[in-house]
Amino acid sequence: MNPEFKKFVNLIGHEITISGHGTLPKSENPCFVKTKQRIIAYLTGIPIAETHFESIENLPDPEEGVYYIVNRITMDFIPFNREDVFCVDTGPSAIRDQSGQIVAVTQLTL
Repeated sequence: MNPEFKKFVNLIGHEITISGHGTLPKSENPCFVKTKQRIIAYLTGIPIAETHFESIENLPDPEEGVYYIVNRITMDFIPFNREDVFCVDTGPSAIRDQSGQIVAVTQLTL
């Protein structure tokens, strides 16, 4: 994170609220992991699928000072050399409402 910070870009299909920093609008073109599935077995008539990663879709090229936020599954497939991509930390540090739904996050994670 050496370049001067310019902005965060939300690459998730819903708004993200970062506590103390505001709400980022949802992405109209979310980043996601393209996968392929095949049925490998059945258990009491329920198909068991094997999922294979194919590619990351809609991840922009790096831009100086711009940091991208993707979902956790996508983050797991981001190349190690992309120091400009993060995901929201929805663990114990997240702020939740009375029903347990996340209303804001307090930190980002790799």
